[in-house]
Amino acid sequence: MSAHDVQKYRSVLLREVESSRSGGPLTGPVVCLGTRNGREVDLFRTQWSGKWLWREAVRWLERRTHSFVSWIPLVESAYRSDVGALTEASVVGVEVNPRGARRDVWIGSFDKMPSEWDRTFGVIYSNAFDQTSTPERTAREWKRVLRPGGFLIFCFTNDEEPTLNDPVGGLCLNDVQALFNGRLVYYSDRGSRNGYSEAIIQI
Repeated sequence: MSAHDVQKYRSVLLREVESSRSGGPLTGPVVCLGTRNGREVDLFRTQWSGKWLWREAVRWLERRTHSFVSWIPLVESAYRSDVGALTEASVVGVEVNPRGARRDVWIGSFDKMPSEWDRTFGVIYSNAFDQTSTPERTAREWKRVLRPGGFLIFCFTNDEEPTLNDPVGGLCLNDVQALFNGRLVYYSDRGSRNGYSEAIIQI
């Protein structure tokens, strides 16, 4: 994931919120599901609600190797949220690998998140749905923790074949819409910096 991707999602949702009858700012908290080393959480925190100078510094310091990383990771790590004390401004993650533990990452399965997270999040982001072996169950769980009217930012490898590590392959936009049954706000075929297809769905 790139900081540029998060800026794009932020712009799309700001336009969406401003054009709706409710208006107002984007609401959180935000949760990144399957966040691996936590960089997605850091990017959403800095790019979603960070000050302009901080957002620009993170974008400017980004470099691409096999993925996107920062020249100075410390810049991204400031002001991390506490997964045990969620607020509207919180950005947290879920990761099954215990090595991903940090104060803003809950260690566990995105198929079974804390019961107290029911209808908690205004925004969910993930590019890890292909790692589930139970797509319908996973979709139900993700919808459970999203507030009514909240947004799912869903990135996927369009039409990629299943593998041992990524058992849900061959997804297309119609599959995503059938699983989440919401209003499509935005779609781009392989539009992310890493080549993911991107769908933003309001549930």
